[in-house]
Amino acid sequence: MRPDRPLLLHAALGAIEGPDPEAAHAPCRALLAADPDDQEARLLLGLAHGLSGAIAAAVTMLDQVARARPDHAHPCHDLAALLAARGRSAEIAPLYRAARLLAPADAALRRGLARHVLAEGDPEAALAALGTADRSAAACHLAGLAEAELGRISRAIARFRAAVAADPDQAAGWSNLGMMLKIAGRHDEAIAAHDSAVARAPEDAQIRVNRAVALLHAGRWEAAWGEYEWRLRLPGHASLPLDRLMPALAVAGDLAGRRILLTHEEGFGDTLQFARYAAPLIARGAAVTLAVPAPLRRLLAPLAPVLAPGAPLPEHDWHCPFFSLPRVFATTPGTVPASVPYLRADPALAARWAARLGPRDGRLRVGLVWAGQARPWLDGFATLDARRSARLADFAPLGAVPGLRCVSLQAGPKAAQAGAPPPGLALEDPMAEVADFADTAAIVSQLDAVVSVDTAMVHLAGALGVTVLMLDRLDHCWRWLPGRADSPWYPGMRIFRQTRLGDWRAPMRGVARAVAALREGRGVTGP
Repeated sequence: MRPDRPLLLHAALGAIEGPDPEAAHAPCRALLAADPDDQEARLLLGLAHGLSGAIAAAVTMLDQVARARPDHAHPCHDLAALLAARGRSAEIAPLYRAARLLAPADAALRRGLARHVLAEGDPEAALAALGTADRSAAACHLAGLAEAELGRISRAIARFRAAVAADPDQAAGWSNLGMMLKIAGRHDEAIAAHDSAVARAPEDAQIRVNRAVALLHAGRWEAAWGEYEWRLRLPGHASLPLDRLMPALAVAGDLAGRRILLTHEEGFGDTLQFARYAAPLIARGAAVTLAVPAPLRRLLAPLAPVLAPGAPLPEHDWHCPFFSLPRVFATTPGTVPASVPYLRADPALAARWAARLGPRDGRLRVGLVWAGQARPWLDGFATLDARRSARLADFAPLGAVPGLRCVSLQAGPKAAQAGAPPPGLALEDPMAEVADFADTAAIVSQLDAVVSVDTAMVHLAGALGVTVLMLDRLDHCWRWLPGRADSPWYPGMRIFRQTRLGDWRAPMRGVARAVAALREGRGVTGP
């Protein structure tokens, strides 16, 4: 009697989706015994073998399915997705490599392997997997991503150009081309590429945000601010209803009595940078309330009432993320409200930390920060943080500058490096006693300068009016405009930028010279 095929397929599929994939073997074998050409049964049995750890048996069976269904994608991609969903990523590369041995002409398997190892952080292996024969848009795009991860910007540009030439309708290819051109400083070309991406995917929020960042880099801030609001539509972006988003001042009119809720988004540095706009709102008669996380509450409380932890949102006419305030004020590089200090250390905390640090002894007090926050919950941010962060060992040139007293301001896991400073660099670390940014501000208020990579600390020190010597990556953030060693945001900042991606030696030598000049009383110097 012929088995009940729908019932057995359902049982096999349920086993594959459940905790015991081996339970799919019996119904699949029964179906294949009745009909050796039942490719659905063979597919499910192959997936079951793979989920049971029998990769060789799985690949053999899935290859048979692929040959029987040449118009379908190779089912190894399905098994790879199932393994990834179960947290078994280590098995995916061996799966693809075994599948390629049986189907060496299947370029999609090469791309699948390349995509996987690239996501696992091995761009060289991704390029090796792709080879040189596949000139498809997908292969060129993957190669561009790999070259970008390796910091080979010119090669990445060439790869993305090849991708959009092979498939001009590929919006992501145009967007990634634009991002590489932006890093190369070719701003007009970058914006044109982003325009092409937006024309093909006008409702894609990430593509719109990428275009906004290119406009910001080019100094075209007025055109960028509205476009940058697309970030509020990104999946998972915490946001209040957009119909209550504060309009530009030119539209808002008289602010007297208006209730405005200013909200923190993701980065502490962004909120510290744009907190400068609270006072101008209040000066226009607005009633401002701040909704910020615990580490910022004490520091920002003198600006405006701060929402208590767990308190419901107050009644408000408009809400405005801090990062939207430059749009509200139509800020351009020439109109940045740059009066500092706009944040101040609490006098009692400053006195306590002055006592903790001890009397001045004639040495120059310099705070050091060498790494940012990786934010692993944000897709792609760890890669960005790796480019902006240095190591304490990279600060070795400061050890040769006499008369320095260095204080660690580093937080997070990388703070452990303070226990092994470079030779000649005397470093004290008070950060274990720091509760929040109010404490850090009190420490910074007792320093002569802060040397930091691009983290929240440069915004804190700049907002306090303390001299900032910032070590900046080659593919710098938009706010540190290209071709400038100063900043419209912080009058006391000097920027020391990489000339080669990932190489901190030249900017650190410049910082050491600037610190020596400060030590000798000659003031802040540029690179």
